[in-house]
Order: sequence, then C-alpha cells, then structure tokens
Amino acid sequence: MIFLILAISLSGYYLYEESVTQAAIRSFEKGEELAKKGDFEAAQEQFKEAQKNRSHFPAAEVNRNIVATALTVEDTLNQAEKERQQDHYDEALELIRQAEDTTAAYNGKVSSHLQNNIASARTTVMVAELKYDMKGKKSIDELKPVLTRAETLQVEEAQEIASQIRSQLIDFTINEANQFLEENHFTEALNAVEKGLQINKDHEKLLNLKTVIEKRRNSFEEEQQKRIEHAMVVAAKEEEMNRTSAIELTDLKTEITDYDELKVTGQVTSKATVPVNSIGASYKVIDGDGNEFDQGEVYINPDKLYPDDTGKFDFMIYDVGDEVENLDEFTVQIDHFTWYLD
Repeated sequence: MIFLILAISLSGYYLYEESVTQAAIRSFEKGEELAKKGDFEAAQEQFKEAQKNRSHFPAAEVNRNIVATALTVEDTLNQAEKERQQDHYDEALELIRQAEDTTAAYNGKVSSHLQNNIASARTTVMVAELKYDMKGKKSIDELKPVLTRAETLQVEEAQEIASQIRSQLIDFTINEANQFLEENHFTEALNAVEKGLQINKDHEKLLNLKTVIEKRRNSFEEEQQKRIEHAMVVAAKEEEMNRTSAIELTDLKTEITDYDELKVTGQVTSKATVPVNSIGASYKVIDGDGNEFDQGEVYINPDKLYPDDTGKFDFMIYDVGDEVENLDEFTVQIDHFTWYLD
C-alpha cells in the first residue's frame, strides 16, 4: 500500500509538473508568435506568464529582454515621429539613430522587424524633410542639393519628389534664361540653359530655347557689327567735316566810314561736333576792276567755339587811297578759314 500510494503521488506530481511545463512552453511559443508579428506588449505578457509557470526558463528570460528592447525602440520611434510632425527633422533622425544603436547587438526575426521599422521611420523623416526643404526655394542653386538628397533615397515617394524638383528646376532655368535674353546677355542665358540640360539633357523646351538664344545672339552680333561699321563711317565723316568744313560764314558786310575807310564785319557758325579754337579767316579785298587790292587774316572772337556756337570778326582797310573815286566798288572775299580741334 505504501508503494502504491507513493507511486500514485509521484505520478500525480509528475503529471502536475508536466502540465505546468507545458503551460509555460505554450506561453513561450505564443509569445514568440506575437513577437514575430510585432505585438511586443502581448508577447511580453506571454513571456512573463511562461516565467511565472517556470521561474527557471532562460529562453523566456532572453526573449523577454529582447521584447523589452523592442518596446523601447518602438517608444523611441514614436518620439521621432512626434518630432517629425513638428518639423524637427534633426532631432527625429537622432532618435532614429539611437533606436538603431539599441538593436545593433541583436539578431533574429524580431531584430529584422525592428530594423525594417527603423528604416521605414528614417525614410519617412527624410522624405518629409525633402518636402519641407522644397518650400520657398527660388533658385537653381538652392534646389540642387535637395534634388541630390532625393535621388539618393531609393523609395517611390522620394523619386516622385525628385521628379517634381527637376520640373521646378527646369521652370527656374527657363525663367532665368529668358530674363538674361531680354537684356541681351546671351552668354549668361546659354549658361542657364546648359545648367538645365544637365538635369534633363533631352528637355524639348530647353533645347528650343537654346536654339532661340543662339539665333538671337547671331542676329544681335550682326546688327551690332552693322552699327559699329555705320558708327565708324559716321565718325569718319564727322572727322572729315571737323577738319575741312567746321566753320561756316553766315554773314559778311562792308561799309564806308566817314573817313573814307573800308570797314568789314562778319559772323561765322561752328558746324563741328567738337570744340574748335584759334579760328582764323583769310580774306581778300578786290577793287572795282577785279584786281586784288589787299589780303590778310583776322581771328574770330571768342577764341573757342562749341558746336553750333557763333563768332564774329571785324577789321578796317585804311589805305584805300584818296584817288579812288567809288569805294563802293570794293568787295571783300573770305578765302578760307583755319582752326584747331580740341
């Protein structure tokens, strides 16, 4: 009877312990499944239950620590998301880096799950930062760094942003090139177009604009050459006129004084395009028979004439002679003028 009772007791104890062990194992396995699905709080409760059933359960202890780390990582990622929503991108990325460091020592499916979450969180922050940095940019130089960052992110949303930035850059390029073109700054306009073609070498609008700029530059240079040649011709004519026809006689009078002297007065106008000075007028006095009676030179007053200024001169012929009966027969001719150009 004693042996029977002992056998029954041992059998009962064995069955009880076996049931407890099985309960612990079921909790442990359920915790693993929940952890693989990312339900870390529920998984942690199962591992606690497994340890409650079997206090000496090393695997449950390890998994419980892993799940606790996972919960810490999730909390850190949640904080990072809050920072992102407030446009605090540097702070959010720093929290994500901390989460990544926390999982660095772990391997396995839970770690892989966390790494995927971390990578997704980082991408979300970086894409949001790209959208934020796009706002308010009004030049090619400001947008190019944003494009470079967008192109490094191999996710669909980032590539869409990159495509949008390229379109915006093309618009900036066209506007900038047109502004230069309006001011006939053809080199700067072409440089702007070349920057755009570096972004999209086959962009139809840019290629057409480049053709327009080159044609206008050629036309402008041809017109400019014509203007230069015309200006040179005009300048040569002006120089010729300034040297040969700068002074025009506009008035010449002779009269007989009460003392039988011949008084000559005259006026000249400067047709030069530059100031002239030291203007001299060479004259001849012709008698009634057409013979040269006298000659000389008189200087114009004032000494310097500017374009369209007038000057005057006067002189007397004293030695006409008493034998001349009709002084009115005398005439005065201005032979030529001399002058110097400033």
